[in-house]
Amino acid sequence: MSRRRIFSRRSDASRFRLPIGLLLVVLAIGVCVLIPVNQIDITTVNVSNPDLPTALPTQTPLPLPTKPNIGRIIFTCTRGDFNQLCWVNADGTGYQQLTNVEAHNYYPVYSPRGGSIVYASNQNGGAFDLFLFIFDGAKLIRLTDFIGNVISPSFSPDGKRILFANRAGVGPTSLWMVDNNGENASLLYTGADTIVAADWSPDGITIAFAMAVNNPNEYQIFLMGADGSNVRQLTHNLAGIGGSLDWSPDGKYLLIYAGPDGDKDIFRIDVAAQTATQLTDGGNNAASSYSPDGQWIAFNSLRNNDQADIFIMRADGTDMRQVTTDPEPDWQPQWEP
Repeated sequence: MSRRRIFSRRSDASRFRLPIGLLLVVLAIGVCVLIPVNQIDITTVNVSNPDLPTALPTQTPLPLPTKPNIGRIIFTCTRGDFNQLCWVNADGTGYQQLTNVEAHNYYPVYSPRGGSIVYASNQNGGAFDLFLFIFDGAKLIRLTDFIGNVISPSFSPDGKRILFANRAGVGPTSLWMVDNNGENASLLYTGADTIVAADWSPDGITIAFAMAVNNPNEYQIFLMGADGSNVRQLTHNLAGIGGSLDWSPDGKYLLIYAGPDGDKDIFRIDVAAQTATQLTDGGNNAASSYSPDGQWIAFNSLRNNDQADIFIMRADGTDMRQVTTDPEPDWQPQWEP
């Protein structure tokens, strides 16, 4: 009876062969044993000090731009003796002056679909009234006719009505509304003191406004229903609030500016939590507004030798960029939808 050999006595390497598949499995197992999976080295050498590792940089995707050139911004531009309206792409290109009249023009805002703007002007007399400019056909329509002194217009989300602040007679500046064809101008709400700015929420339910409290040059932010009901105060302890505000596209936040005279900063108010987050630090900033996608904020600042220019930054206050550089003041920016 013959016996089968299990181990060969041959020792020369040329005769010792493993199947290729088995060899690859062995090598893979060996690599896994030598390098634990939870200790993979992802550092590179620090050039300035080779003994200190430096983590590989992470890449955060940039938000999609609102439009080409990051969108377009309309703003009040002081040119010579008068305040005019200008616009510019948010990357600083495409600057153009829109008005050139011997009158003051303020507070430009786009209609929700972007085909027209409303602004306050005294081109037909000493007092300010609202004017609607329709781009298609270059039509200019006067919406109010000597009803007082009009400021701070804001379209309803459906574009049918326009909210604005107006001082009629001897009383304080109050909130009014008018149809987008100029009909049915009427008083909505009169507060205890002067109202300097107002903005309609994106859902059309709530109106935010800034009203003087105890000090004629400092304001607090209030909320109320679009029908003038349920008025309540939103801010209480933030000092030096100025006269502008803007809702975020999702309706969660309000942009305001506040702080000591000559040193104002942009703040984001969380409406539900009633908390404030400071977005700028120095520069004496004002009149901030969100881009249509909520990823950018435009504002005017005096950070360059007290020269008013338009700047943009991301919604968290980072990546600040200067947009305008004209030697005359640029201010009150608003994004095109």
